[in-house]
Amino acid sequence: MTVEQLRVFTMDDYKIIASKIIFEIPSRLRIIHDTLEHNGRKFPYVYIEGPAGGAATVAVDDQNQLILTRQYRHAIRRVIYDLPAGRLNSGEDPLQGARREFEEETGLYPNTFTHLGYFSQFPSTINVGTNLYFARDLTPTKQNLDEGEELDVVRLPLADVLQMITCDELIDGSLQLGVLLALQKGFLRIS
Repeated sequence: MTVEQLRVFTMDDYKIIASKIIFEIPSRLRIIHDTLEHNGRKFPYVYIEGPAGGAATVAVDDQNQLILTRQYRHAIRRVIYDLPAGRLNSGEDPLQGARREFEEETGLYPNTFTHLGYFSQFPSTINVGTNLYFARDLTPTKQNLDEGEELDVVRLPLADVLQMITCDELIDGSLQLGVLLALQKGFLRIS
């Protein structure tokens, strides 16, 4: 099949004929049940919506070490490495939210900040995305974790992180994509 043979779908092809919030935690998430119509056919669609999205940061220190966090993630019942990241506040600029989350989790203020990209990890079921950033020129400040938040700040060489990604030791999608984007865009170098 060639590109010319593919049918082009647009949002205009789909109508929402009914929508109901099934469950809501204000300012955190909603589970929504929509009834869609497409080509005369009606069908249900259930998805999760987050109000503001998130931001995650790939950062390197003066020794070219990546700054990661390591913490327990209950949904998957594992302790994993991930990027300093968090949920944005409603109406918060993603860059400011990423900088805030990075400093709160690491105790480091990123003086240089660059947008790497935006992604939606589960576009079929969750309406929330993550902005990815790259940071360097870090100034020590004070870690300020949220209540109940427990994490370790870890510094690893890029070569080790890439090896761990390819061996399925680093499973966090933001970490994988962020590091690969930063590498591809020339922000990281393998020493």
